[in-house]
Amino acid sequence: MLYFLTGTTASGKSAIAHKIAIEKNIPILSLDSMAVYKGLDILTAKPTEVMRTEVLYYGLDIAETDQNFSVVDYLNYLIDKNIPKLSFEQDILVVGGTGLYYKSIIDSFEFRPTDPAIRAELDQLNYEQLLKFHELHEIELPNTELNKRRLIRNIEDNILEQSKYIFPPINVNEETVGIFWNNPKYKENIKLRTIEMINQGLVSEINNIKNPSKTILQAIGMNIDKDIEENINIKTMKLAKKQITWFKKESRLKMIESDDESIIYESMMELINE
Repeated sequence: MLYFLTGTTASGKSAIAHKIAIEKNIPILSLDSMAVYKGLDILTAKPTEVMRTEVLYYGLDIAETDQNFSVVDYLNYLIDKNIPKLSFEQDILVVGGTGLYYKSIIDSFEFRPTDPAIRAELDQLNYEQLLKFHELHEIELPNTELNKRRLIRNIEDNILEQSKYIFPPINVNEETVGIFWNNPKYKENIKLRTIEMINQGLVSEINNIKNPSKTILQAIGMNIDKDIEENINIKTMKLAKKQITWFKKESRLKMIESDDESIIYESMMELINE
């Protein structure tokens, strides 16, 4: 069964998850859209090499930094690792704060693969030509604000309609799938973590990334050439607020507002031991 421990960034959930994973002898699946990238060990606060010898981790270091890694890529990775089937055979602790990844797993996300050849051809067309393509092939325009990217995706969806598939069923608790830890000290924790990351060599790690993808460039810490500590803190706190707002809507997660790690630990153990 999959058990989700989500929460604001820098809440402390990763440390608790690792402790539980050791005690229960179960693997951890990362639910972090940046931890999938190789070379972002400090920026994403990945588990150390020692921690990885103690616990089996999924979802880490699976993409190069020049790759635009999407939620579909993540789901394909889970399928490749047989996670849906494993969820019916053993317990797996899913840890992280990427809401889209969580939603896609829980709701059996329906997706269509992208054909590189089709994408390459469509990329050569301008906005007007893409509209004309819709007209000629009688493809209904999407009911949203139009731009080149949406038009291309709409054509791909139409062309690849027959090859769509749904993420396989997973084994989760019918009522409560996990916890969202809303740590009231997240701002203080973020500031402390930023200082620690900088002291560990964050600037060098960022500078060593060559030809970063568009997805990587969205990572907090990238594209900052001055006042790095202050800017990381501001952006990370904004992310934490968004996570709280987003996950509050998830009725299948039990939201716990506390700075007491033992409460989170005991609540997760209680859920797993049911």
